[in-house]
Amino acid sequence: MVCIKSIYRKYKPTYFVQHITMNQNKKVLQFVLLATGSLLALSLFVHLNKINSLQLQNISIISDIIKQDSTTKQVTVRENIDAGKQIIATDTVVKINNSTERLKHFNIPNKITNFSVDTNSVAIDAFIKKLIALRKNKKGKIRIAYLGDSMIEGDLVSQTLRKLLQVNFGGSGVGFVPVTSAVAGFRTSVKHTFSTKWRESNFKSRISSSALYLSGKTFFSNGYNWMEVDDKTYTYKSLPLKKYLLCGYKSGSGKLAINSIFNSIKPTDLFNQILIDSSFKSNIKLEVSDASLPIYGVSFETQDGVIIDNFSFRGAGGFDFVNIDTTFLKEVATMQPYDLIIMQYGVNVLNKPNNNSFDWYYRAMIPSVNRLKKCFNNSDFLLISSADKSFKYANGTHTAIGMDSLIATQERIAFDTKISFFNTYYSMGGYNSMVNWANGNPQLAAKDYTHLNARGAEVLGNSIFSSIMYEVNKIEKKAQ
Repeated sequence: MVCIKSIYRKYKPTYFVQHITMNQNKKVLQFVLLATGSLLALSLFVHLNKINSLQLQNISIISDIIKQDSTTKQVTVRENIDAGKQIIATDTVVKINNSTERLKHFNIPNKITNFSVDTNSVAIDAFIKKLIALRKNKKGKIRIAYLGDSMIEGDLVSQTLRKLLQVNFGGSGVGFVPVTSAVAGFRTSVKHTFSTKWRESNFKSRISSSALYLSGKTFFSNGYNWMEVDDKTYTYKSLPLKKYLLCGYKSGSGKLAINSIFNSIKPTDLFNQILIDSSFKSNIKLEVSDASLPIYGVSFETQDGVIIDNFSFRGAGGFDFVNIDTTFLKEVATMQPYDLIIMQYGVNVLNKPNNNSFDWYYRAMIPSVNRLKKCFNNSDFLLISSADKSFKYANGTHTAIGMDSLIATQERIAFDTKISFFNTYYSMGGYNSMVNWANGNPQLAAKDYTHLNARGAEVLGNSIFSSIMYEVNKIEKKAQ
């Protein structure tokens, strides 16, 4: 107590107040300098590495003094179409190289538009000519790979397009069916059942060094496993339905049972298409115990006509194909050549309500598209844009703020890779079309305001078919 009193008499309360205040000011200054230095370091890192994350750009303290790239032009997109009316939407900044004029034709609804500004030119020209030849000669096979995300799960969209093309140009069979599927019970084009112990390697979880297929998946048996498929699209019963096993390389022979009959196969290539049945039956059962045999699935197809393979991968953005070995892809192109490769993506890219910067997506998609083009160099390519997507905002549920920016980015991807384009957003009706489809009568979309339902997918499939027939008519009119 004496010590405390003596200290008090010597320094008095004023000293303590001043001493504490000086320490607090020093700490505040240190904190401000540390925070400013950290923000400056982060801002320089974002700028030097050209990171386009909106969240990081918003906290950059040097954004106002960095000169904008002279090769880009900012365009404020305000006009959207909804039932023929002009609607003012939330302003969205869209970066487009050089000029918007070259991409205007990509906004034509319900049409396939080419990278050529001349809309009179025929889009997907080689594919269209093959369709015309098939209808005339009744011989030959045209194969289409329909790559996409959850928008085409359960064979949505692709089953409608398949049916219409087969009715008009010939052919039967559902095409590719994977070993297992999370939406097998939902899919109506096949009856698909399987055992539960299959092991799956895929884009998101690689468990093997074996190459992934175009589906983004490879399956391995874990002990005894089976799959059974009944093709519900098989209509021309006078034509045998061929069933192929699609599998990867295995050293030595592989053993499996097909409809309870044991067989020995020799999958000596990186990609193998092995005929396992050519009867008039629509179903097949595959039983496997070989854990070292990479299996992709089975394919159902007639000798001639149009075949469409549905390759859906939930959550995909379309840029994962850079992770598939080019040698493997070239072998697929040789063994099972595709005349048209359709890519339908975008809904997973616009995954947050305020996303409006997609330069990162452009940079990710360009090498993916180019790799596929390089490996499938005899194929035509068609990029199908994202459908409309809505979020709940303070002023209600409406089209995502970044939708215009995403569509413009996809247009750039198509133009710069010289592939054709189908604008799903404008074909649906533009701004707020997903809300209208989900709330309409009949209902055409789910109430998540992201996915089309079966009826809406059929509408989109019909629209894509009509756009293909429009290109067919272009050539046939010129020939008259």
